[in-house]
Amino acid sequence: MATTLGAAAEATRLKPGTRWRWRAGTKGRRERPVVVVGRHFVLIVATALFFGPFLWMILTSLKSSSAALVYPPTLLPRHWHWGNYIDVFKVAPFGTFYLNSIIQAVGSTVGQVVTSAFAGYAFARLRFPGRQVIFVILLGALLVPFQVVFVPLVHLLATFHWLNSYQGLIIPNIPSIFGAFLFRQFFASFPSELEDAASVDGAGILRRFVSVVAPLSRSTAGAFAILAFIYNWNNFFYQFIIVSSNRYMTVQLGLVLFQSQQTASEFNLLMAASAIAVVPVLIVFLIFQRQIVRGIMLGGLK
Repeated sequence: MATTLGAAAEATRLKPGTRWRWRAGTKGRRERPVVVVGRHFVLIVATALFFGPFLWMILTSLKSSSAALVYPPTLLPRHWHWGNYIDVFKVAPFGTFYLNSIIQAVGSTVGQVVTSAFAGYAFARLRFPGRQVIFVILLGALLVPFQVVFVPLVHLLATFHWLNSYQGLIIPNIPSIFGAFLFRQFFASFPSELEDAASVDGAGILRRFVSVVAPLSRSTAGAFAILAFIYNWNNFFYQFIIVSSNRYMTVQLGLVLFQSQQTASEFNLLMAASAIAVVPVLIVFLIFQRQIVRGIMLGGLK
């Protein structure tokens, strides 16, 4: 009995000491000023490097024509010219350019999400001859740069009379190997018991995909949709080789047209037009960045 009480008392005396040493070590690690200052310094420098050019573009777009070209340059404008953003739409049809960009980006994104989901489900769940070989070939196609295939692609689109058209801007962009890979990784880790239960109830492949699998892949679909929208919005090279008519020009092509038609004295309007092209994508990314990370992690790219 005495031995038991002695052991209990010894354990009681050791617990406060053990807890104190753990807290002291944690508190000591958290209060290192060199580590804290160094971490914040790196974050401040990285923020300045990435956000600095964008801030300079916004501030330059609010200057007058002469103040935008003054040397040495000034950061803040003396007089804020908010009317520069209105003048951009007067000197170039940026309303039409915006509409074309929205149609092209949204149409391509919807097509990529739908086809990638079906392809990823087929590679992950269906069993057919050559499934792994075809998937490896598709992954290898990611290594081929677009500059290698754009000449035959333009020739094919010219044969279909799809140059300077919405179908030429949208349809060739619909297949996405990265999207198929992302969905395949998600569906490969999807619990098969849910599909088995639906199969017992008489659901076919398409029914199981639409009613069971697709609703549970909304996080992956949302993340891929955001990435695809940003890519399609900024896909300048493809748009440049497909479109030459002002009727189907996107915002990116409109910037090139605006730069070629305006003189160097209107550099502030060029910065305003560039800000108009960047701001929508930036807003989408800042709002849905957590959705992107969550969807990619669920897709298996941890």
